[in-house]
Amino acid sequence: MTRSFAELPGLVEELLAEHDRVALVYFDAFGWRFVERHADHPLLAHASVEKWSTQFPSTTTVHATTIHTGLPLAEHGLYEWHVYEPRLDRLIIPLWLCFAGEQARDTCLAAGLRVEDVFPFPTLYERLDVPSHVAMPASFAGSAPNARLLAGATVHPFGTPTDGLERLVGALAAEERAYGTIYLPAVDAFMHEHGPDAPEVPALMDATLTALSEASWPEGTAVLLTADHGMAAISPERTSYVNVVWPELAGHLLHGADGKPLAPAGSARDLFLHVLPHRLDEVHAELASRLEGKADVRRTDDGLFPALTEPLRERLANLVVLPHPGEAAYWLDPPWFEQRFLGQHGGLSPDEVDIPLVRWVA
Repeated sequence: MTRSFAELPGLVEELLAEHDRVALVYFDAFGWRFVERHADHPLLAHASVEKWSTQFPSTTTVHATTIHTGLPLAEHGLYEWHVYEPRLDRLIIPLWLCFAGEQARDTCLAAGLRVEDVFPFPTLYERLDVPSHVAMPASFAGSAPNARLLAGATVHPFGTPTDGLERLVGALAAEERAYGTIYLPAVDAFMHEHGPDAPEVPALMDATLTALSEASWPEGTAVLLTADHGMAAISPERTSYVNVVWPELAGHLLHGADGKPLAPAGSARDLFLHVLPHRLDEVHAELASRLEGKADVRRTDDGLFPALTEPLRERLANLVVLPHPGEAAYWLDPPWFEQRFLGQHGGLSPDEVDIPLVRWVA
C-alpha cells in the first residue's frame, strides 16, 4: 500500500531514535513525474526512492500544516489555499491570514481573528526532544502564521536556496543531535506561472537536486527529500467558470458576512462550493450535467476524506468540482478571482498526488 505524506512526521521521530541528526527537504511541487524524468541524476540514482502519495487535497496548505504540527488533515482541518473561517464567516487564506482575493498579508488580524484561532495546536518542534531548525525564504519566514507554526524551532530566513542549505547544514553541524527542515518553493512558483512542461523546468529541477547532492550534510545525517504535491498542466483557455456555465449558481450558495457567495474555496483543480444544504442534490446534479466531459462533481462526504472531524467539518464545503486532466474549474469575479495559471494542483490525478520519498545517509 502506498504511504502518505501524513506519515512523515512519525517517520522523522522514528529516524531520530536511530540517527543523531535528521534533515527533511520539502521540495514544493517535486512530484513523481519529475523523479522519473530525473532518475539518472546522481542524487536519485544512489538514494532509496519510494513512491508516496499526498493527502487530499494535494495542496501546500494541507501539507505545510502537517509537516510543522505533525497532524494529519483530519486533525488540523486546513484543507486548501482558500477556506471558510467560521469566526469571521468569510473565506480566508490561512497561510497569509488575509481574506480570499487579497494580496496583503495578516489583514484578518485587524478583523479580530487571532493566529491561535486558525492554528490552535502545538507544533512538532515543541514536542521533539532535540533542537529543531527550519530554513525558509526570508520573504515570509517571519509571518504571523509561521510564528505559530514554527514555534519551538530556530528559524533561518534565506534569500536563495543555496544560502538556505548552507544555513541549515551549518545549524545541524553545530548540534550534537538535531532535526532540521528546509522549504524550497521557487520551482512550484515558476510552474504555476509557466506550466510544468515549460522548457526551463528540467534545468530548475536539476539545479535543485545538484545543490542538495553537493550540500555538506554532517556525516551520518539521515536526509529525506519529498514534496507536498506535483503539478498539473492547465490553461486559462480551458477553464470552466462555474458561475458562467450556470449563471444562477450564486443563488444556490451560502453567503458570507460580506454578503457575497462563499466561493471560491479551493483552487482551479479542486473547486469547493458551499451549497445551501437543501439545494445540495439539485446543485450536484445540475453542475455534473453542465460540466460533463470536463469535470467530476462530488459531495465531500462521499469518502474523499478519511475522517470528517470537527476541525475539518467546520471549514469544509459540501461540494467539490474535480476537473479532468488538462481542465480547470473556477469562479469568475475579476479582479479578485480569475484563472490565469498554466500549472495548478489540488486534485486527484497522478500528476498531482504521486510524490517521492527519497532517503540517504550522508
